[in-house]
Amino acid sequence: MFTFVVAESTVTNSLGRAISMALIAEELGPVELWAHDDGPIWVGARHFDLDIKRFGGRNLSGLVRAVRTVAEQQPVLVWISKGLSPLDQVAWQVKDIPNVQVVADFDDDDVSLMREQVRKSIKTALHLNVFHRKSPRQVRLAQRRTASAACAYTFSSEVLRETFSAAGLPERPAAVVSHARPTSWLVPERTGRQPGALRLSYLGTVRPHKGGDRVLRLVETMEDIEFWSFSGSFQPPNAKAVWHGVPPEARLKDVYANIDFTLVPQDPTSPAARNQLPAKIVEAAAFGVAVAATPTPVIEEYCAGSYLPVPDWSDSERVAALIRSADPVALGEKMRRVFIERFQTSVSAARVQELMGTLTDVGLP
Repeated sequence: MFTFVVAESTVTNSLGRAISMALIAEELGPVELWAHDDGPIWVGARHFDLDIKRFGGRNLSGLVRAVRTVAEQQPVLVWISKGLSPLDQVAWQVKDIPNVQVVADFDDDDVSLMREQVRKSIKTALHLNVFHRKSPRQVRLAQRRTASAACAYTFSSEVLRETFSAAGLPERPAAVVSHARPTSWLVPERTGRQPGALRLSYLGTVRPHKGGDRVLRLVETMEDIEFWSFSGSFQPPNAKAVWHGVPPEARLKDVYANIDFTLVPQDPTSPAARNQLPAKIVEAAAFGVAVAATPTPVIEEYCAGSYLPVPDWSDSERVAALIRSADPVALGEKMRRVFIERFQTSVSAARVQELMGTLTDVGLP
């Protein structure tokens, strides 16, 4: 089976989900990753050895032609990430090509995410007006059009699957396919921690529902620590903490080798956060790094009993004491086990293969 993974953006970190899908699809056969060309390639893509082909929103012919050509020789899966415009048009233009199956993938509650963006400021609300392809209304309409063209769905979690089911999508076969990383990313089990200051990190995109402000307050509270975040995301003002800005070209394996805990302070009141599986948890698990996180439904679904739950990040003194009292080596090994059991590409590929086996028009070799 040949897979075309189709992403809605080259610029934003939404490309990360499509990259994960391409890594999974590589376990099943040849893959091409195509992305709607809306600007420079997202910086996080440099961590993956993947060629990203671009297509314009007003000219889908190159992508459609590529799908048609491959489908003349073998079964094709067109696996569409998020389904935002113009990917709904892609789905409708390829769905009736012989030997092609369209599967729609949903990894976030994108309507809620866009609603939260609109509420940030008047400027953002004017930008994401009702005619913008990423306005809440247009996201909802495009995803429904994509779903109606698809013969099956994949979701990043069971929680998100239930959220979309409640939204009234057409009934289709479906599978839960987590974010994933190759088995080659897995590092040996840690036997102990290096002596010295406690080492914390926040290696993600700064968004309101991702708790960047809570991390800043925590770092201000804690003395004698080292802190890692991506360069340009933010810099903690606490002069007592040693801050390390991680450049985009840094190898994640090298960065995580110096970390005791990665921090994931999601906003529990945010529907977007409650339905999200943060990719930095998957990467921390691959590198055997302990995770301190808000116990959202999705994080609990995947990691219950294997991470340090922090229900309330508002009391920085209490959170600091909780982190200092935990064993990062033991928790890191538990997260490493979660990676082996749930986040390897081979695990997700088996779920995709099982789903495709239920679709009678396309058989896998």
